[in-house]
Amino acid sequence: MSKPMAVNPTIPYFAEEWLRLFDYDRAAPLSVREVGIEDRDGVAVHDITFAGPLRPRIPAYLVAPAGAGPFGAILFAHWFEPPAPTSSRAQFVDEAVALARSGAVSLLIDGLFPWRGSPSANEAAYDRRLVAHNVIELRRALDVLLSRADVDPQRIGFVGHDFHAMHGTLLAGIESRTKAYVLMAGTPRYADWFLKYWPSYLDDEQREAYLREMAAVDPINYAGRAAPASLFFQFARDDRFIPPEAAQAYYAAASEPKRIEWYDAKHYLDEAAQRDRAAWLSEQLGL
Repeated sequence: MSKPMAVNPTIPYFAEEWLRLFDYDRAAPLSVREVGIEDRDGVAVHDITFAGPLRPRIPAYLVAPAGAGPFGAILFAHWFEPPAPTSSRAQFVDEAVALARSGAVSLLIDGLFPWRGSPSANEAAYDRRLVAHNVIELRRALDVLLSRADVDPQRIGFVGHDFHAMHGTLLAGIESRTKAYVLMAGTPRYADWFLKYWPSYLDDEQREAYLREMAAVDPINYAGRAAPASLFFQFARDDRFIPPEAAQAYYAAASEPKRIEWYDAKHYLDEAAQRDRAAWLSEQLGL
C-alpha cells in the first residue's frame, strides 16, 4: 500500500491512478428515448432520457435549433439547492433556448444530488464515489451529444454551477472532447462543503484522513490539466459559501487559457454573468 499523501491545502497534487475512478463503458448503448417535445418559436426542447452507466435512466432536456447543422454543442449541469425549482435540469433551459438561436445544441441533465444520507464510518469513500459517479454521468452525457449527426465534435462546451462546476473541473482534467468550460461558483475542494455543511462526526485525525482520501477528486488537483481547453471561472462577491481566497486559489491552479470574473451577486450569480458566459461561449464555439 502506498504511503498516505501529506495534505497541504496550498499545493495541488495529481496521481495518475486516480483516473481509474472515472472509467466506464463508452460502447454501452445510449438508448435515448423521447418523452415529449415543446416548440419555443422554432427551437425544439425535447424531454428525453438516456441509459446511464450507474442509474438506469438519466432525465435530460435536449434543446436544438432548426436545421441540419453542424452546430456547436453545450452540456449544462445545474446547481444543487433543493427544493429550489432551478436545482434541476430546468435551471439553464432559457439560456439553452437563447443559444440555440445562435446555433448551439444543448443537453441539460438532472444530476445526482450530493447527499450522503446518514453518516457512515468511512464518509470519504462514500463521498468520493458519489463525486466520481457524477463525473461519469457527465461523460455519458457527452456521448449523447457526440452521437448526434448535427453536432460538430470540435465545438463542445460545458457550463456547470456549484457542485457541477466542481464536477466539470474534474471533467476538464480527464476529457479531451470538450473545448470550453464555464465554471460557476465552485470551490476548490469538496471538503469545503462536505465537512462544513453536511452531517459529520469526525475527529481531527479522521478529518485529516478524509482530506487525504478526497484529494483524488478535489477540483484544484484537476484544474491544471484542462489545457488546451479554455476555462471561464465566474464568482460572486456576496457568496456566503465561497471565500475570495478559495476562489483565487482555485483559479490560480488552473491551466491556461483561462479567465475569471467577479459579479455583484450572491451564489446563484446574476444576469450579467449569464450575458458574459453566452458571449464567451459564442466566441469559443464559433456560434
